[in-house]
Amino acid sequence: MIALILPLLNSLLGNIITPFVNAWVSYKTEAMKTGEAGFEVAAKTDAQVMTQALASDVQMAQIKAQTFGQPVVRFMMWVAGGTSAVYFASVILDTLLASHVFFGHPLLGVPKLPPPFDNQVWMIIQSVFLIQAVHVGTSNVTQWLNRK
Repeated sequence: MIALILPLLNSLLGNIITPFVNAWVSYKTEAMKTGEAGFEVAAKTDAQVMTQALASDVQMAQIKAQTFGQPVVRFMMWVAGGTSAVYFASVILDTLLASHVFFGHPLLGVPKLPPPFDNQVWMIIQSVFLIQAVHVGTSNVTQWLNRK
C-alpha cells in the first residue's frame, strides 16, 4: 500500500520540497566555505605571528651574544649573580633547616636584607638564573576553533 502512495507523494510534493532542500544544501555549502576561509585566514595570521616571534628571538639571541660575550659583563654577572645566589640559597637553606630540623630556630642566622635590597636580590635571581617563559597568547586558530 505504501509502495503505491510514495510515487504519488513524490510527484505531488517533490516539486514543492525540492526548492527548500536545494536552498538548505546551498546554505550549508556556503557555511562550510565561510568556515574554511576563516580557518585559512587564522592559520595564515598565526604563521605570520610565529615568523615575527622567531625573528624576534633570533635578534634577542644576537643581542645576548654581543652583550654577554664581553669579559666585563661576564665578571659583573658573576659578582652580582654569585653573591645574590649565595645569599638566596643560604636563606632558603636556613628556612628549610629551621622549619624541619631545629623546630623553628635558625641554624645559620642569615639576616634579612634592608627593604630596597631584598627585592633587588630576587630580581637578580630572576634575571640571571631563571628562564623566561614564552607566552605568545592564544593563537588565532584556537580562537577560530572555540568561536561558538
